[in-house]
Amino acid sequence: MPERVQAAVNAGRRRALVLAVVLGSVLTASCAPSARGHGGRSTLGQTSSGVTGEYIPATIAQVADGTDFQQTIGTLQKELFEGCIRGYGFGPKAQAYAFGNLNLMPFQAIAGYTLYQDASVGLVSLQSIARSGMLAPIYISSGRPDTTGISAAEQRAIQADQWHCWSRSLRPVRRLDQQGFALRRLWTAQQVHLLNSRQVRSATKVFGACVTHEGAPRTASESLGQFINWLQGMINRAAFASRGGPQLASQPRRASDAHWSGVFIKCGGPLVALLQRMLPAVQQSFVQQHYGQVVALEKTATQTVSALEQLAESEYGH
Repeated sequence: MPERVQAAVNAGRRRALVLAVVLGSVLTASCAPSARGHGGRSTLGQTSSGVTGEYIPATIAQVADGTDFQQTIGTLQKELFEGCIRGYGFGPKAQAYAFGNLNLMPFQAIAGYTLYQDASVGLVSLQSIARSGMLAPIYISSGRPDTTGISAAEQRAIQADQWHCWSRSLRPVRRLDQQGFALRRLWTAQQVHLLNSRQVRSATKVFGACVTHEGAPRTASESLGQFINWLQGMINRAAFASRGGPQLASQPRRASDAHWSGVFIKCGGPLVALLQRMLPAVQQSFVQQHYGQVVALEKTATQTVSALEQLAESEYGH
């Protein structure tokens, strides 16, 4: 197996070990008593923080673990895709072109945005935002894939094969996606219930009054999520209007984001702190209620990573 591929697969294995970090290790000491699953067993210590962070995060640390888990899946899928393209006789340049030509990310966030966050429910580091001056991702259109040394005929041949290969790389993840998205929908409903609680609504009203006083429209003041969506739409309007067309210079957009990030920090601090205190206990209750689904999802996640590793090794072993 080529060194690059072996390194990627080994990295996938190392990241997979992160899945063994238990949910209890990232919950704060202020949480409610441990939830109990069937037969009186504690659910804490039996769920993977990576899977939990991807589908039902309640702390910033879990969001980071979930992002790492998704990167593990994505890396292995990319290796499987490139191995499939390689099987058709295409070289390294053609493999890179094929992946870029899938156009999975037509827009890319420029540096500075804090990835490990879900600011709409308060899972965000205000200190990190203060340092970066970026609350919402500022997007730019991604460039076209490099065609250097790839003839027009070869490009057409790659395009004929790329979607077959990508579909093949998606197949091992379908069961995980189905289970994970089903659980995520339930968790989202639980988050909405929390956001509509009297204590949170009271803090949200204070937040809304503060941001409107600072000049934000009322349509951005009724929740953290509304504010994030308004800000992201405002600073990225030109980028999304026409892919590849004229775009605003990044510096003015950075300045706008920095200004409103400061407003978010000033006005949202108490609400963010409240949500970060409440979410872990809500998560514990949720895990207790959906214990079987969480354990099944963890098992499927482990099986999915293992299957992707074996398929990637098989592709590159030919």
